[in-house]
Amino acid sequence: MIIYAFTVQTSRDRGATWDTGPVTIADPAQWRREGADELTAEELASDVLDQTYRQYLDGDGTEAIPLLQVFVWNRAIPSGPPTATSATGLDSQWQATGDLIAEIAADIRHFEEEKRRHDAAAASAQLAITNARHRLASVVTSAARMQMPQVTIAHKAGRSREWVRKTVG
Repeated sequence: MIIYAFTVQTSRDRGATWDTGPVTIADPAQWRREGADELTAEELASDVLDQTYRQYLDGDGTEAIPLLQVFVWNRAIPSGPPTATSATGLDSQWQATGDLIAEIAADIRHFEEEKRRHDAAAASAQLAITNARHRLASVVTSAARMQMPQVTIAHKAGRSREWVRKTVG
């Protein structure tokens, strides 16, 4: 079993300078791809880059995703040139970004549709309220014509006597 060490580097100035992350010793069992017998350095570099990139994508979006590159050595201590490297700008990162864009756009469409349904329900409720107010005014006017006391009408309607006077007026 080969032991791998890797580090992730980030650049926020288009590659002019790179910040090197901590060196990590890879547990081959953790990173092994399904159905594969042995993990290669190239696969590890690609998988670490993809995982790191997706973590940035899942962030709050307040800052731009930095450029990323991963260096992998086939020994526990990184020394000499790396065995494998991987960097952003590859199809897998574009696919992950495209998937996130599609997911966010679908969320927006869903919320817009939900808002339309709620707006339609609110408009329907407002119409029902308006109709009920007109009906109440009509019945209150009829009750006043029948000589029902204004205090009783106001109490039953849950309104003030002043409202009854204005409605019957």
